[in-house]
Amino acid sequence: MLKKLAIFLLILILALTAACAGDTKGGKTTETMKEEPKETKVVPEPVKPQEPKSEPPKESKSDFLFPKEGIRPFAVMIDNEGLKSLPQGGLDKAQVIYEIIVEGGETRLMPVFWGTEPTMIGSVRSSRHYFLDYAMEHDAIYVHFGWSPMAQRDISKFKINNINGVANGGEIFWDLTKDKYNWQDSYTSAEKIKEYIKKANYRTNSDSKPVFQYNNSDMELTAGSMAQKIDITYSAGYTCGFEYDTASKMYKRIRKGKPQIERVTEAQLTAKNIIVQTVGSNTIKGDDKGRQEIANLGTGNGWLITDGKAQKIKWSKESRPSQTKYVDESGNAIKLNPGQTWVQIVPAGGRVDIK
Repeated sequence: MLKKLAIFLLILILALTAACAGDTKGGKTTETMKEEPKETKVVPEPVKPQEPKSEPPKESKSDFLFPKEGIRPFAVMIDNEGLKSLPQGGLDKAQVIYEIIVEGGETRLMPVFWGTEPTMIGSVRSSRHYFLDYAMEHDAIYVHFGWSPMAQRDISKFKINNINGVANGGEIFWDLTKDKYNWQDSYTSAEKIKEYIKKANYRTNSDSKPVFQYNNSDMELTAGSMAQKIDITYSAGYTCGFEYDTASKMYKRIRKGKPQIERVTEAQLTAKNIIVQTVGSNTIKGDDKGRQEIANLGTGNGWLITDGKAQKIKWSKESRPSQTKYVDESGNAIKLNPGQTWVQIVPAGGRVDIK
């Protein structure tokens, strides 16, 4: 009986084994033989070129360094006579530039610098007394190379902190040539001026209010006429002017009919604002060099020119150290757009053409 039971169990085990063998293939169960998912490769869609935005691009922020209240600037006498003085250096770094007539019907320039760092400033020339009035307006340290008798007197009289290339600061200047008879090749730099200021212990802070107020961004003159081309005649022998560039909204500087170039950058000088101030002038009686006097006290007329327009203004100045006030025809103080300003102090016998 037991033998028959053992044989039955053996047959049963063999049958079950055969059934399981029918569910296998190649040593793996049917489940394990399923195809494993292949790695999916993502093919990016072609990137379409970005369409330009319909709105115009925003105007880039001006990099103009505003004159900062409390900071004392320095002002430098710059030659503008003849070809030897060209091209001048450092003018593009000034916030304000004054141009005034001198003897012989030529002009000199006086750029005023707040915190900029021109590496070449020049050529530096001697002082004329009426330039001191505008240096005092800004409480500026005054840099020059020599002086006229009246300027020497007034620098002492008004106790103006100054650096004179032929007296107390010759070490900060260098000459571009070895010609000892060339008085139109003396240069300095912001770094050397600051070194001397520190050595002389000149005050570097200022309590003076700024002469000019500025808009935060460009503001078009609400009242005014077109001003695309400005021609200024100082004398029979000297003319200058500006031509408006609509793309940059800047005025390109012209001197005696040709572009006026900056020495370091070799680029044409430009201005954002132009102030024309008309003054009386005359040759100083008995002066053997024909030096000039200007009538810049009292009141007078002028123009503010910016962004392609010109607006009539009035100016007033009470005393030589006091600030010149520039107002529109309604009596409101003018505001300048951010950028360099040229103050053209033009003799009444000259001419200003605005087109």
